[in-house]
Amino acid sequence: ALGMPVEGYSSFDIKRTVGEVRDMLPGRRCKAGSYTDDTQMMIGLAEALLEKPGELDHDTLAEKFALNFEEDRGYGGNVWNILNAIRSGASWRRALDTFRLPGGSYANGAAMRAAPVPLACYPDEDKTERLAVRQAAVTGHTHEIAQFGARLQAVSIIRLIKKGASGEPVIGKKFVDEFLDEDISDYDRKLSWIGANLSAEPEEVINVIGVSGVASESVPAALWSFLSAWEDPEEALIRAVNLGGDTDTIGALAGSLTGAYHGINAFPRRWRDALENTAKGRDYVISLADRLCDIALT
Repeated sequence: ALGMPVEGYSSFDIKRTVGEVRDMLPGRRCKAGSYTDDTQMMIGLAEALLEKPGELDHDTLAEKFALNFEEDRGYGGNVWNILNAIRSGASWRRALDTFRLPGGSYANGAAMRAAPVPLACYPDEDKTERLAVRQAAVTGHTHEIAQFGARLQAVSIIRLIKKGASGEPVIGKKFVDEFLDEDISDYDRKLSWIGANLSAEPEEVINVIGVSGVASESVPAALWSFLSAWEDPEEALIRAVNLGGDTDTIGALAGSLTGAYHGINAFPRRWRDALENTAKGRDYVISLADRLCDIALT
């Protein structure tokens, strides 16, 4: 919601038009505080995990995605096609066969919605990784770049929940170094850079990491935003959305990391009060999170 009004803007365009995004703003014909496809798909994933606890059923997940699908939330073209086909009566497998990208999508769609997985699987990191990859398949995010992005985001969340619960500080270089043995060169290079450049200027982050919808850009960009300001939740989110590019997703990713460590009350009251609160808005999302945590505790 914080990054929604400037999605697709460069950092220069953000500075030129609004100065700096620090509060919920209207944009894209949407009211201030409106969420985008990131949150809508996260809601569907949470609902699917709650409907069949313990595992993740692809048919159930596809059904939730299609039922929640609202065309004006800013879905990417390929995911839009898949969900529209499912909503029109196609099975998710048939829809995927029709619109699957060669080699699988390497976009950030699987990572941006992954937050419910570590909540449901806590404290099991292995299961978190497995389900983070499993949920990616429904929308064709099967390229290793997309799948590792989902795993990186989900495992980061579960580790930050553990650190936040114990009061352990977040040491940025140590945190990213634990993800460097995957032999995916694009991620290894960027994660190594993050560990050595937590005080970098945003322009360097944009040039070195990138801020597009490719998972190996937006997921590390969000991770830098959090790690560079992990003690200041508000600043972490402001850094994320002002990088430009895929701002709603970078903001969603960074917000999940920040919330995992600090909890919901760390976010400014003015932000929480401004969030969309329709039938599947703020209060509903909080209730989903509470129920997912209950699953993890049973």
